[in-house]
Amino acid sequence: MHKISRISLAFTGAILSASLLAACGEDNPTNAFDKFMSSSSTTQSDPLSSVTPPGSSNDNQDPTSSAEATSSSAINPGDGTSSSDASVPPASSSEGSLDPTCVETPVATIAVDSIGLADIGDVFKSVRCNEKAVFVIRHGERSDAETGPETPLTHWVGEPDTIAGQPTDGVRQSIAVGKKLISADEFTYTHTKYVRTEQTCFYIAQGRGQQTFPHDSSEIYSISWYKKDKERYKYYEDSTKNVRLVIAGWAYDNLYADAFYDLTEKTNEIIKTHIAPDYASMNKFRVICSHDDFVLPLAVFASNGTVNFRFHDPASRHWPYFLSGVAVIIDNKNQIRYVPFKGLGIGAE
Repeated sequence: MHKISRISLAFTGAILSASLLAACGEDNPTNAFDKFMSSSSTTQSDPLSSVTPPGSSNDNQDPTSSAEATSSSAINPGDGTSSSDASVPPASSSEGSLDPTCVETPVATIAVDSIGLADIGDVFKSVRCNEKAVFVIRHGERSDAETGPETPLTHWVGEPDTIAGQPTDGVRQSIAVGKKLISADEFTYTHTKYVRTEQTCFYIAQGRGQQTFPHDSSEIYSISWYKKDKERYKYYEDSTKNVRLVIAGWAYDNLYADAFYDLTEKTNEIIKTHIAPDYASMNKFRVICSHDDFVLPLAVFASNGTVNFRFHDPASRHWPYFLSGVAVIIDNKNQIRYVPFKGLGIGAE
């Protein structure tokens, strides 16, 4: 039996400074994160304003329910503050106007699997010179029994287990996805105030071979963004005994609608205000490390309901797997296209 090595991280509510990933090539990849945390010995106070979804000012102050557990489990979403997404410094490759040598080409056709998901590597290769992309992605594997903010990614000591040729532990999963995103561009990263989402972003950067880790944190990338009535949401969670049924039922068939905002309106809002507000102001590539309860409604919106994460359907029971997500791709005319993707060999549980 493998032994799980857990990575600890104490959140301080401050933005961590960027640091060299000096241990990128080490046999034990968890050492890279530990060394990064140790090298970030100085932190700065977060100068940025709090970001709170309109009409849901209390969502980030009280424990909310996580869809990451198949049974209902309470989680603590953090300290109730958020960093503005704009805090991540843009990479030099994305500054200024469109490269004059860029010749606009047709959008490439990308193969999708039976669920309706493309491979993240194919999506990345499809981003044209006049486009910028944000990859909103679920974190890597964590312990099934633990869903709280301090729960880290799993890391198996010794030979890793695999599914569909891909590693099953969260650290190696994240590194494997990063290897599909290698380019000369420096990515920027946003994660929620959960240990596992920060680690996911960090190890994606390591997999890319990126020597810096420009990142910030925000609480808005969770089901809290979509929740209109927390009490009704909790009632449905308790009555169904599985919050996944509630989220999937609402996103696909507008069940439990009194607990949620309108999916289309609320998703358009977060895209236009936080994810892809304007081509000129954005980095070439950005990764947002989030959770399944945010990835599912975003994927339903992005695919007009064709992606099969219909967990509430007894004939399906599909749910976003670790490191699946949605690419939001914007061109220099501020036209947006969406591509739901899988980061690993499988995209749905």
